[in-house]
Amino acid sequence: MTQGKGHRARRWKWIAPVLALGVVLAAVHVWLNTNLAAADEVCGGLVSTARADSVLSGGGRISDGNGLDARPGDELEFSCTVEAPSFPSGAGAGHIRISGTHERGDFAFTDGRWPSPATASFFSGPATGGVGKDHGWVLLPADCADTAPRIIEGYAPQGSDPTALARLLTDVANRAAQRAGCATDRPLTVPGSLPAAPAPRTVPDDAVCGIKGLAFPGSAAERETAHQTVQDRNGPVWACEVSGHATFVVTQEPRVLEAIASSPGFGEQPGLAGLRVSGFDQRHVVADCSGTPTYFSMELGPAYTASLESPGTPPAKAVFADFVTSVGKNHGCSTTTP
Repeated sequence: MTQGKGHRARRWKWIAPVLALGVVLAAVHVWLNTNLAAADEVCGGLVSTARADSVLSGGGRISDGNGLDARPGDELEFSCTVEAPSFPSGAGAGHIRISGTHERGDFAFTDGRWPSPATASFFSGPATGGVGKDHGWVLLPADCADTAPRIIEGYAPQGSDPTALARLLTDVANRAAQRAGCATDRPLTVPGSLPAAPAPRTVPDDAVCGIKGLAFPGSAAERETAHQTVQDRNGPVWACEVSGHATFVVTQEPRVLEAIASSPGFGEQPGLAGLRVSGFDQRHVVADCSGTPTYFSMELGPAYTASLESPGTPPAKAVFADFVTSVGKNHGCSTTTP
């Protein structure tokens, strides 16, 4: 009997540490890889951990690193990085960088850090914004603007769910606007799903970007191998990118046009394609189309610049005029200048 008790005591001596280690490892797993014991909000209350977790696909415990970096005296100018380190060690980490800033109203359609408008998924009303493969933005309510329109911008891991990213940024926009006292009566919301990005296709012989009469922005030889990516005409923003040559945009989205018209530098421009236009320059303009403000833009790529050395390449001014004329007919744009 005494010998049996001795065996049990010896077994317990090695079983107890193993059980204790298991409890510790389970606790560490819960702490690092789940949000069971985490706060509901990070970044000073602007970011929901549940929303962030949906973008990062359960990559671990949500935290905000060094916290919210805000500009003193401006509640809408800030940045914060949300992190979800995975476990075990070495498996990598996911993060989302979120910021509040101000931009020119047509920022999403200009060259720079923004997703190509031809491949972005745009959404409109009550929230207006767009998301690409790893980058998105949402317009804040008009009452939040001071010297320029305000936006919430976010970078996420490549291949993140665009709808989840749009919902996260929209939720941040609502929280930021509420805190700054410029929220609307109706919260900003995102549609249940977003359109998929279109696939690139060869440029047809009869209609560049599906627009009859639009000149190819390059030489005839380049047209044979060029590709184009064209947005669905039913979306809030229509765009077409001709690979490396040019990107065309037209939109009548009310909040976007409101942001454009309220931006510094927006004003009357020389007439274009027989239309009286306002805008920022000769390639970013707004015309009246049957009583609706309509924005047109064209961004040129390096392939177009290189093609200027080849005979037959049309001048940029002629290409943009063709675009405004051809697309303007579909929107009822009236000729008001000689």
